Amino acid sequence: MRGVAQIVDGDSLAVAGRTFDLAGVDAPELAQRCTRGERLYDCGLLAQAALMDLTAGVPVVCRRLAQQPASGGVPLARCTAGGYDLSEGMVYTGWALIPPGGGAADQYRAAFGPIQEGARERRRGLWKGAFVEPWAWRRGQRLAGEPLADGASR
Repeated sequence: MRGVAQIVDGDSLAVAGRTFDLAGVDAPELAQRCTRGERLYDCGLLAQAALMDLTAGVPVVCRRLAQQPASGGVPLARCTAGGYDLSEGMVYTGWALIPPGGGAADQYRAAFGPIQEGARERRRGLWKGAFVEPWAWRRGQRLAGEPLADGASR
């Protein structure tokens, strides 16, 4: 698929009417909050904005992978903008992480692991403060002071 990208969140986009999850990465959910110092901020929205920045004004090409779709039935894809791998770009900027797991995840860990380590060392994106990994956040883990789904704070 090739076309202008409509950004869904920090690791999902739609191209030519088809929605894809970026392969090999996991970004904060839109409602997720992180901290810098003592302040909470909307890291999910900033991850979405980072993906918007990577795709702004550039045609996006997504190639669906043969792997099973991610949760929700959205297919996984390798997507590029101007030839630049968007999964790699999100890890480089620090707004997406390499999720745990074996199998196909291992190839991304090998390819993007040093890039993620560089983002962590240089304190880019999420690495500027404290955060809960997106997969743990979806299971209900929250930072101190971050609102829970029912509006209460932890």
